[in-house]
Amino acid sequence: MKRVQTISMLAMTLLVALQAPAADGVTPGSDLPAPVQPWPDDVVDLWKTLPIQDGGRLKPFDTFAAFKMLKLHGKRTMRVVQDGATIKLSPVEWLLDCLFRPDTAMTHPTFAVDNYSVIVAIGLPPHKEKRSRYSYAELEPGIGRLFELAKQYSEINAPQRNGLQTMTVNLAANVSDFEYLLHYFDFARLPLRLSAAELSPNVDGPLMTTDALQLLPALRQLYLEEQSHDPDATGPVVESLAQIMHYADTSRALALLPPPDSDILEWRAPGQLIRQAFQGPLPAGELELLQAVADLPKTAGTPARFKEQLQKFHGLVTERAEARGEYGKIRLEVAFYKGNYFYYSLCLYVLGFLCIALSWLGSADSRSSRVLTGAAIVLTALPLTLHVTGIVLRCIVRSRPPVSTLYETILFTSAIAVFAALLMEYMNRQRIALALASVLGVAGMFLANKYEVKEAVDTMPSLVAVLDTNFWLATHVTTITIGYAAGLLAAAIAHVYVLAKLFRLKQAQPEFFQSLTRMVYGVLCFGLLFSFSGTVLGGIWANDSWGRFWGWDPKENGALMLVRWSLIILHARLGGYIRDYGLHTFAVFGGMIVAFSWWGVNLLGVGLHSYGFTSGAFRALVIFWCIEGGIILLGFVAWLRSQSVQVEDG
Repeated sequence: MKRVQTISMLAMTLLVALQAPAADGVTPGSDLPAPVQPWPDDVVDLWKTLPIQDGGRLKPFDTFAAFKMLKLHGKRTMRVVQDGATIKLSPVEWLLDCLFRPDTAMTHPTFAVDNYSVIVAIGLPPHKEKRSRYSYAELEPGIGRLFELAKQYSEINAPQRNGLQTMTVNLAANVSDFEYLLHYFDFARLPLRLSAAELSPNVDGPLMTTDALQLLPALRQLYLEEQSHDPDATGPVVESLAQIMHYADTSRALALLPPPDSDILEWRAPGQLIRQAFQGPLPAGELELLQAVADLPKTAGTPARFKEQLQKFHGLVTERAEARGEYGKIRLEVAFYKGNYFYYSLCLYVLGFLCIALSWLGSADSRSSRVLTGAAIVLTALPLTLHVTGIVLRCIVRSRPPVSTLYETILFTSAIAVFAALLMEYMNRQRIALALASVLGVAGMFLANKYEVKEAVDTMPSLVAVLDTNFWLATHVTTITIGYAAGLLAAAIAHVYVLAKLFRLKQAQPEFFQSLTRMVYGVLCFGLLFSFSGTVLGGIWANDSWGRFWGWDPKENGALMLVRWSLIILHARLGGYIRDYGLHTFAVFGGMIVAFSWWGVNLLGVGLHSYGFTSGAFRALVIFWCIEGGIILLGFVAWLRSQSVQVEDG
């Protein structure tokens, strides 16, 4: 082990001599950008279903590529302009360019930069647009300065960094990720500095690292002999070993190789097998797998041979993954993302709202209004079906209940709220709950999309240890999330009441306001049942996991606030302390408490429940609370006006 560490240190010290990472495996042929060449559809389809381990779970290559592009580029498609024409690249096509056509990938507009002040800070000319996308080739002259600034800014605590510092650190991390993709196959593309004759007189010509794998034991033996005579000796053997270890370290971005032993959970990258080969000859199966992946870049210039080699590698990996019981849901996950269920549900929710809004232009009994209302029902029920289908498929892929991450709470909460609103519409048929169903559907899908783009990480991650239990996820988390949905739905209905009173709508229809009051009261009762049950179940889970039922943790306090506020509203209503206005304004405030319990406490970053933290949500929450506070004030104004009218009439 000590000798391996010595080799690693040598690799670092010889890094400059062996060429810097930015140019080690990428050798642009000219100053002109390399042309974009389309990848065959059948090749792309094979790569999509290739399994890869990332973030502690097995996923399709397609999923890995999509979130990697989203993180670096800010979108799931990339537009490249060539010869006046715009070419659209899918995530898999972009990633294949990175791996096999690095010259081309360097010219793609990969990096999303939100403010060109970052570009100016590293000494480069910015684009005209403040927010733009830059290629690696454009950033390359300033990468040294970028990493220098990023190292300086990373010593500042993240919450204390300003916008420029945060963007600089993020851009440097993205550039580093991209470089690892560019150099992933350096071990198979670049020759060793050691000549073949120095290792074996029967081998002529330059050696690739993968060609030398079977000779590594001999190389190791030569190294040990040199070290035994002179520990400080340097020469071709030491330099070649350092170069091999350098290539091994640059080939760690993708864990494509499943281990032969089913007891070993961690998949390996080629670099790990190269290091293993230094310890001794690789088993035949491991050497075949490593040689198969190494032959991919060697055949990339010949489409027919590349496809043939890809089929061989795909077959080897999937066969071993199936034997390990890990391949069963790969194709289902590819189909799930291809279905784009949540995007289409968002579009249909918007159409549903437009239909119900147009139906308000005529009388409720007119034929056009009835047709539009019917269309609105279909255009709300259909996206809800897609919405739920997407949730169910995620459950199957993950073998988890519907709610296990913060992202999934958005999907589940909005689905429950839409379903409950449609159920209320079925019972009272006043088109208010129908409109709210589509509005809540749009809001939920929009928020889910914003969260996914903002975080730019896999939304089906491995769970932290404390959450790794399907029973409590299916009971406590699902139950408390239904309580969140009820609280938000009650607040949404209360908005209708407050605004209608403020703008004096439906004044001649007191039954309209009575119906809204009954709906809010019923939803609050429904929400209290689930919030209280979820809080109690959470305490039981806490006692099971942490040895105490209650610890005044911020998340626990947030759940308790929601339960107590619901109790306050219902008791105040029952005791006559508040009437219709009070019930609805209190319900609006209840929506603010839901937002605090659901998202706000996560921003504190403290307590045993701090695993739900998400960046950038504080500003959105403050805006939401300010808007809701304004609605409450408007409700109070409407109430005062109604009181003065009653006095005048009296």
